[in-house]
Amino acid sequence: MPVVLRHNEQLELNIAEYRGSVSFTELKAVADFLAQNPSFLKSDCLSLVAPGADFVGVELDALDQLFGRYAKLYEPINFQIMRRSAWLCFSPAAQAHVDHWSGKRDARESMSTTLRQFSSYEEAGDWLILSEAETIALQTNAGFEELARFEDAPAISQTRAR
Repeated sequence: MPVVLRHNEQLELNIAEYRGSVSFTELKAVADFLAQNPSFLKSDCLSLVAPGADFVGVELDALDQLFGRYAKLYEPINFQIMRRSAWLCFSPAAQAHVDHWSGKRDARESMSTTLRQFSSYEEAGDWLILSEAETIALQTNAGFEELARFEDAPAISQTRAR
């Protein structure tokens, strides 16, 4: 299950979980889903890259193009306050891609979003202005409803009968 989106209505918070080997097709499918469901674009978000996850098949140039697509999705939205996007990366194999996505971006101007990377749920929860109990809910997905799941179909090798 490479990418799972969850939402907690009470906390007005989304979680995007990245697991396994995540493809560009899956990342694009997330953007497509959000384009069709723009109400979720207004919520703060925690993006979680699980241990062992990677973006090996995703070129950094493709991430740049995807960032441009997100900027267009956010452009028509009128935000009353700055949206927060916290990142937790627990996979060394994915760190370069997370750094590329979150490190050099001016999301404040293009998406009314502040991007920051953290090393723990507690740090992210503090920044997202969550109570201790809400941060625990964030860690355990308590109160978060699954919105969508994106996974490329596994390639099936076929052999011919002889």
